[in-house]
Amino acid sequence: MQPSTDTQLTSRDSARSRTGRVGLIRRSLPGLVFLLAFVSLAHAGTQQSPNQYPSPTVKNPAAKGVFESYEWEKNKLSGGWAGIRSKMAEYGLAIDIQYAAVVMQNTHGGFDSGMVGGGPLGVTATVDTENLLGLKGGTLFFDWEFYNWYNQRYAPGDTFDPTGSYVGANTNFIDSDQSTLNQIAQLYYRQAFLDDQLALTFGKMDANAPFSSIQAAGAFQNSIAMYTSTLNAFIPTYPNESTGLMGEIGNSDSIKLKLGWFDGTSAAYDPSTGTTGPSTGARGPETFFHNDGHWWLVAQMDLAWTLKGELPGNVGLGAWLQTGRVATGGFDQAGVTDVPGWYIQWEQTLWTLNADLAQNGGGLVFFGQFGWSDPDKNPVHWSLMAGLSATGFLSKRPADSIGIMFAYSRFTENPGIYQSTRRDGSPGPTGGAESSLEAYYIAQWSSWSYLQPGLMWIHTPGAGDPAPLKDDVLMYVVVGVDF
Repeated sequence: MQPSTDTQLTSRDSARSRTGRVGLIRRSLPGLVFLLAFVSLAHAGTQQSPNQYPSPTVKNPAAKGVFESYEWEKNKLSGGWAGIRSKMAEYGLAIDIQYAAVVMQNTHGGFDSGMVGGGPLGVTATVDTENLLGLKGGTLFFDWEFYNWYNQRYAPGDTFDPTGSYVGANTNFIDSDQSTLNQIAQLYYRQAFLDDQLALTFGKMDANAPFSSIQAAGAFQNSIAMYTSTLNAFIPTYPNESTGLMGEIGNSDSIKLKLGWFDGTSAAYDPSTGTTGPSTGARGPETFFHNDGHWWLVAQMDLAWTLKGELPGNVGLGAWLQTGRVATGGFDQAGVTDVPGWYIQWEQTLWTLNADLAQNGGGLVFFGQFGWSDPDKNPVHWSLMAGLSATGFLSKRPADSIGIMFAYSRFTENPGIYQSTRRDGSPGPTGGAESSLEAYYIAQWSSWSYLQPGLMWIHTPGAGDPAPLKDDVLMYVVVGVDF
């Protein structure tokens, strides 16, 4: 989740209204979700392949194999629609529907304790032009997203998230001052050439899918699992995807270069009004074709290898630039221009039961990412995230997965660029750091559904030296269903 783009880049998340009925709903909903998940878990079979660390809000085109042979009846709650899905796939069309219930309980710290959660719903359609038109290498992708909060707003900022985290307690939440989401999140066309050694993509897309993305970290809820916190205010990702042009050279098995040119209007700042945006999430390509100099430019080089014939690994090195004038999170009302940054990320499978399992994503994986940006232009100077995740380690439950992750974000000591927020909403001290520790377990109770309980500790949310907010201690559960 990105910070709100309609105000300056502070994370002024807020505390709940206290009515009896709303309070009862807040206390009851987590228990109801747990109960529903437990009953379903007790009465369903399990998936027989490694879990690919699902993220409720990361949407990618259907794999090529779906158009050749796919067990719709087994892998979707609504089945194959009396053979309609298989027939559509023959002609190059695959439709997926996914819903997740994400509920977190902040037991301590932040702006307030209480429940925060929501339900991201996504409907995607993938068109394979080879099956449809005989045009090899073409993919048209459509992604519609809807989101509603389960909880009421919190003080001091009248927003939905009480944790006070700048980094983002949950990457699957929309902007904390936004009441709902209903938008075409992605609509793009990709054309590959020379057996996928060269590809061009144009349209509205999630920049975090090809850039600063780590597959083994995908199931963690904290936003830093998805991208370095130096990118919080800038990367065009959920819920603010944008129109862009991307080129790819090489292949993911050895070496690949990716270049991206995205509409960066979500971060655009007007010092005369003190506002940012407009946000690109609910908009089409207008601000790409009529842009006033706000772009998000990125390049990433990926290298991949296999150790001992069965332990895959990869490393990615990226650099980015947000052009134009953007807001600060401090007292500098004039904003700053042309914010730079770079990052390095890695994944390495350390252990697996066998080579076939590793090729399907199974095994114990060590992953991480380091990001840097200019402390005189960005609230976050640098961040480090690292962890372990594993799937395919239980012979009778090969799709279950488990993970643990630690993260640290160091903030600028320039008060013009960033100031923390006190519980009463007033500006706090600059500097300091926000760190977190998260652990989860995914129980895949059927091929179309999973239950994910987890724990998260956020040390000094929103940073500041000395920190104005106490540590967050959160419990959460995610229930995901693939229709």
